[in-house]
Amino acid sequence: MHCTKCGIDLENPDQGHTCRSSAPPPALRTAGWNVATWCVVGFAALFALAAIAAAILGSSPSDRARPLSPSGTGAAIGFVLANLILFVAIIGLVISGLIWGRGTRQLAEAHGSSGRSYSRHWGTRVFPACIVFSAAIAWLAADRTAPAVLFGQAALRTLGAAALVGGMLHSRARILRLIAHANRVGAGHYSPVAGQDPAWPLSPTPTSDDWNAGQWDPDVLRDIDARRHRDST
Repeated sequence: MHCTKCGIDLENPDQGHTCRSSAPPPALRTAGWNVATWCVVGFAALFALAAIAAAILGSSPSDRARPLSPSGTGAAIGFVLANLILFVAIIGLVISGLIWGRGTRQLAEAHGSSGRSYSRHWGTRVFPACIVFSAAIAWLAADRTAPAVLFGQAALRTLGAAALVGGMLHSRARILRLIAHANRVGAGHYSPVAGQDPAWPLSPTPTSDDWNAGQWDPDVLRDIDARRHRDST
């Protein structure tokens, strides 16, 4: 008699056992995921630096007083370039962030966990909120080029970029711990007793503990004892 799910030999139909997979966890490549991680970090740093540069160049007192002077023209061009870099950095963040999120979900799900809890970290909420608030400041301000407005926008954008990087690195550390735990479980035999939650099915090689139903399900053990008691009476 065999189990219909895992095919393991059973001595009787009611025998308790843990269905195991004969295949180890899939060896997914993490090189592309690591590249996407550092691309997000790089674009976030570029975004923050461009935001600060735009605030400095756009609020220079001498350049604002003499916009047609050579220094004022150079500052105006620099201000436009800084905003262009901001736009490019946002596009880079979106693309690399989507690639990173997809790789994170694949790694988490391949090692027995929910991918959404790793890819949708707290930084993905703080960053867009800061972008929206910075745009709202410029929209509500009477003078969008005022130093207070520009530096307020720069502060919010820098905070959002820092939160995005911090949340992503925190999520990356959690993924690495999950992979390490799954590799430890896959290398040895862990019985599913209380307090243990293996991230991958147990070893396909049966041991004497596999046939001890009480070790993994006390209810099954009590049912077996009750049947033995009825048979003896």
